[in-house]
Amino acid sequence: MKQPIRKRVAQANGIDTTKWVYTLLCDGNNLLKISLVNHRINEIGKDCGAVVTFLSMLGNILDKKDFDYCVTAWDGNQSGILRYKFYKDYKANRDKNYSSHESDTEYDKKINEYVKRVLSHSNRNNTEETEDESFDRQKNIINNILEELCVRQYEFDSVEGDDIISYYVKNKKDNEKIVIVSSDKDLTQLISETVVVYNPRTKRFITKDNCVNEIGIRSDNVVVEKILCGDASDNIKGVKGIGSKTLIKLFPQLLTEKVDLETVVELSRVMLDKRKEERKKPLKSLENIINGITDGIQGDMLYEVNKKIIDLSEPLLTEESKYMLDDELYSPLDISNRGVKNIYKIVNEYKVNDLMDENKFGEVFSHYHRIIKRESERYDEFKKK
Repeated sequence: MKQPIRKRVAQANGIDTTKWVYTLLCDGNNLLKISLVNHRINEIGKDCGAVVTFLSMLGNILDKKDFDYCVTAWDGNQSGILRYKFYKDYKANRDKNYSSHESDTEYDKKINEYVKRVLSHSNRNNTEETEDESFDRQKNIINNILEELCVRQYEFDSVEGDDIISYYVKNKKDNEKIVIVSSDKDLTQLISETVVVYNPRTKRFITKDNCVNEIGIRSDNVVVEKILCGDASDNIKGVKGIGSKTLIKLFPQLLTEKVDLETVVELSRVMLDKRKEERKKPLKSLENIINGITDGIQGDMLYEVNKKIIDLSEPLLTEESKYMLDDELYSPLDISNRGVKNIYKIVNEYKVNDLMDENKFGEVFSHYHRIIKRESERYDEFKKK
């Protein structure tokens, strides 16, 4: 029978005996949007396909490691407004309109939501949902089921899920390793020796070692790239004339070493001076980098504004959300009154047909057994104290 290596012997020989804690940290909105491609209409004409797909995908990822925690972060109501305060064009390409909500009372917000629903309904000749309505309804079902599965969920008004994930990573345990579930490139800036990203679209892990092949740049240079190039998906403008391909062509060291913004600006000056010495025409793109020229509304504050809204090393949170996260992270989860019977009720109430099948029900929810067990053990230990 093989004996374990004693701790003092391991330490003397430089062997790491740290007992790691593993956490699956899911970008809820991102995974649900991916899941919306699966349409399964129930007998009352409602689409529930995303519910089954979301739960199945998250469960399959849980099987890839013996996780101790499973956490899902959601975008809150009016999420993005904290970035809008620095950059008024933030997500304007997604029909986001934060300005009308800046001074709204809770009553105003409820009235605005009611009017929005009424107008949306009156503009259609049938009961078909919009994509946003389907998203919200199916998200509500998922929220209820995840509660029963002991999956920890965080959502705060005005706060984006990315910032919750970043705050969690910044405040993780020293012996904790995290897998972030998201296809959003923004979150790859959080990759480290103890943090990796799992892309549910490609079904591949992105690490420090393979990020150049997976996303085209080192993870620790993602922030610099986005500050300079902007982010079309969020309607963030960058330096005029600079896209990702041009940036890498000008500064190939972004693929091999960590490079900060100041270094890129200084290298641009060196390259321009060299072109002058060689009597070559100056590159406008380099001049734009040096002077921070943009087509966006940031003006001469391009770099300051972009860093504020892109760099997740300083997540944008409300004081209330910080307080709640500090208070709840790793706290024992009360598992009383949770269980399979409640999931059956939810499934039947919302007519999630696929999960009404006994075999499918067992197939989907068996993936969560270990998480429920871990949370139960922690709760039992807490009760003993």
